Amino acid sequence: MGLRFDRKITFLAATEEKDPDSGEVVATGWGEVASAWASFSPVSDGERLRAAAVEQMAEARFVTRWTRVLAGIDGRNRLRFDGADWQITGVKEIGRRRGLEITTWKTNCP
Repeated sequence: MGLRFDRKITFLAATEEKDPDSGEVVATGWGEVASAWASFSPVSDGERLRAAAVEQMAEARFVTRWTRVLAGIDGRNRLRFDGADWQITGVKEIGRRRGLEITTWKTNCP
């Protein structure tokens, strides 16, 4: 792939608990699922303009090696990188189980 996997990222999943009063399952936060080394590349302004994106947000792509655990990551998960949480908007397999390309946007909340 020729990429430098020089950034440590952590994948998160929502933690849920049953509310004792209502009996409903409610999200209580985010817990670590896995971590990996990845490459990081911000989405350029040109790409954003071509996609007709009008919102001002930080978008990025992360590429990591394929693992069985990471193959289960999807848009219900978040990614933590450099102290910030990133919402996963897409996961694409590279080659035949060679790597994963993960597209994200930075969230404003923890």
